[in-house]
This record gives sequence, C-alpha cells and structure tokens, in this order.
Amino acid sequence: MHFLSRPFILAGSLLWAGFSLAQTVDPQADNTPPPAIAEAAAPTPLTLTIAPVVYHWRDDPEHKYAFVISVEQHLDRQRLVGLALFRNSFGQPSAYAYAGYHWHNFLGEPNLSLKVSAGIIYGYTGEYADKVPLNWEGFSPGIIPSLGYKIGANGSVNLMLLGTAGVVIGYSHSFQGFASP
Repeated sequence: MHFLSRPFILAGSLLWAGFSLAQTVDPQADNTPPPAIAEAAAPTPLTLTIAPVVYHWRDDPEHKYAFVISVEQHLDRQRLVGLALFRNSFGQPSAYAYAGYHWHNFLGEPNLSLKVSAGIIYGYTGEYADKVPLNWEGFSPGIIPSLGYKIGANGSVNLMLLGTAGVVIGYSHSFQGFASP
C-alpha cells in the first residue's frame, strides 16, 4: 500500500462522515423550508484555498518551502468540512482533514471573518515525528484558527495560525451555487 493511501482513506472517511452527519432525510416531511430557514438551506459554496506563504516563528535551516492547497464544502453558512494537501516544512507530503466553524462579520466588521477548524493531520513521520504534538505513527490532532478579509464577492485573504510553529498566508475563492450534499 502506498504510504499516502492511509491518510487519504482516513481523510475521505472523515469527509464522508461529516457530509452524512450534516444530512437529515425524512421521506414523510414537507420539503419546503420555512422562509427563515430557506436562506440557511440555500446552496452553499465550495471554497478553494491556495496558501503559498508560510512564515515560521523560528528560523531553522531544515525548513523547506511549504505550499498548501485546500478545498472546503460549507454545510451551511457557518459549518464546514475540508481537506488540505501540503508539503510540510520538512518536505514530507502531508494532509489535514477537518471540520470547522466560520463566523462572518467578525467584530462587527462586514469584511472580516474568523474560522476555526479541528481535525487530523498526517505527514510528520520519521525524524520529524516530534515536530507536531501528540503524533502517533504520523497522525496527530490539529486546530487551526484563521482570520480572513473578504475581497470582492467571492475572494478572501487569510491568515492561519499554526500554533507555536508560525502562520500561513493564503487566498480563498468561493464557488457559489454548489448544493450541500
């Protein structure tokens, strides 16, 4: 089995579970939502994030260029699930499967948002296993807070905090009109 197949199987399972838990189906129910709920039931965006800038708090000659790409499905206006693929700072292929919550109009500012995600990170193995806390055979828990500033109708610039390691700067684009599964 290829060394990356385990994290992708885990990530896929977590995403499937998130999508499944987000759905409730009652065949006897009237499918017309009340007006207040209609907005929350509207198609939700799929968001693609590209993060080419990683800044570490401490310089280390072992650090390599890290690049992150992620895709998120918003289950409603605030809840989301996602998968990020990246090369960690030590050159190892890595993944982060997560669920999160998104606060829009953060601090009363219409263009500012806060997002917090929590999930499973895979990829810090071998001599770099101690670079993330609670690592077990390459798997470790992760929590990533992110501050975003909206640019235009569908874009945002994001600052993601990587705990004591550093920050990531990225750009996100939401593709509107995807129905939540």
